Amino acid sequence: MSEKQEKKEKDWFKVKRYPHISLPINIAERYKWVENYVTHPENVAKHAFSPFIHRTSKVRKFRKEYSPDNGKLIKDKDSKNRKSSVKTRELYYANHLDSLIFSYYSKLLSDAYENKLKLHNLGDIVNAYRSVPVDQTIEDGPNKSNIEFANDVFNYIRNYNKDEFLVIAFDIKSFFDNIDHKILREAWTDLISPGEVLPDAHFNIYKNITRYSYVDIVDIFKEFKNRIYVQKRGKSGKLLPIKRKSVSKLKFMRNQDAIAFCKKDEFLKVKNKLLKNSKKIKVNGKLINRNFGIPQGSPISSILANIYLFDFDKKINNYIEKKGIYRRYSDDMIVVCPIDEKENIIDLMTNSIKDFKLEIQEKKTQVFHFKHEHDGLICGQSFIDEINWNKNFIYLGFEFDGKNTLIRSASLSGYYRKMKRSVKRAKKHSTKRFNKKKGEIFKRRILKKFTYKGAQRRRKYIKDPVTDHFTKSEYYDWGNFLSYAFKAAKFMDNNKIKGQVKNHWKKIERLLKK
Repeated sequence: MSEKQEKKEKDWFKVKRYPHISLPINIAERYKWVENYVTHPENVAKHAFSPFIHRTSKVRKFRKEYSPDNGKLIKDKDSKNRKSSVKTRELYYANHLDSLIFSYYSKLLSDAYENKLKLHNLGDIVNAYRSVPVDQTIEDGPNKSNIEFANDVFNYIRNYNKDEFLVIAFDIKSFFDNIDHKILREAWTDLISPGEVLPDAHFNIYKNITRYSYVDIVDIFKEFKNRIYVQKRGKSGKLLPIKRKSVSKLKFMRNQDAIAFCKKDEFLKVKNKLLKNSKKIKVNGKLINRNFGIPQGSPISSILANIYLFDFDKKINNYIEKKGIYRRYSDDMIVVCPIDEKENIIDLMTNSIKDFKLEIQEKKTQVFHFKHEHDGLICGQSFIDEINWNKNFIYLGFEFDGKNTLIRSASLSGYYRKMKRSVKRAKKHSTKRFNKKKGEIFKRRILKKFTYKGAQRRRKYIKDPVTDHFTKSEYYDWGNFLSYAFKAAKFMDNNKIKGQVKNHWKKIERLLKK
């Protein structure tokens, strides 16, 4: 076996140290758990999965309000034209051994899914949760990111052979939360054993991912906060012995090097007061069997979401491929088509998705008009009363006006808002009485996080537990927001991205001097 082949086979094996029920698996235990357990279907078929740990992710968003009639800004002096809202996402984390099983079977399903995409010429259609090579002719070359996916769509629009045409953007409502279990099982079976039944190992995973149990992270922390498992590193970088320690608040778990809430036998003693399940859901005050929804956060959920919509993707692409293009990035979909296809496309998308027990969010459906004018391409968005020609097409975090590409203005605003908040927080901490250098701000960390000084991409070196030497890994420290901006500026055609971030140093200097 060549070194390249061996590296490919290990790609799915990822060791993480987030705290869960039971201690983490370390790299040295690879042979024990992988070669002797995870890769053996008979073991997976009878494996008893642990509950997921659930937490709610909350992201505060600040959005300007626009009129649905014409797309113009609704001005509000009191709120400075921005409305604050909180977007929540329910995330579920698997036990470390369970996560390895999910990762391995995710790889098996991904390989089968890729073969099916090639067979039906759908390799360019689905972009999310896949490794798509930038150059198909280079083996082990870099894979596409949303930068390349967006650039491909923008270039297609630039070269589309119509004087006037549309780009229609769709969004699936609560995608993962509404995946129908029966349809998922049929799609899963059709992928790996068409005409038969799911093999026992796959069926056991299917049961766990659809009828899963879980504990809330707040509840399990309260139960075990006085005896959390922690493991620190010594000055040499070596891991010290595992100890039990009291941690006062959940937010301090990472700082205290927490690696587990408890062991499995400890959890079993208190599981009755902590355990929750997803088998029932309350609708109109009544508990009914929940036959839909899979947890976001598990290593296998993303590939299952793609498998689930294979027939939908195929149907939409078959209709549009000779008239334009269809692309799907998870629950975000776009279609480039002639103007006279607008109603047909909207009806097709809206009705076809219902066959999969899903729904298009009508209020998030956006229609963008592109028109060749004065030897150039202009862009506008369709609203109830008119087309607003000052609106750009937004896709995968970028704005496109028909000629130039920019980073989405909301992303840029978020970057500067975080910069301002971090400097403000640093100044507050610098005045604390326990600060040895009272009044001084620790600038190095701020500059690394928000300026070009921390934007360089660096390869990570990982210590080998056997030899105790650091070796070059396949992982990178991706830097900060500017790393992303500079990469986009380098690879995207006709962009003005560097101009958007060129004043970042002046801004942070101003904030530090205030």
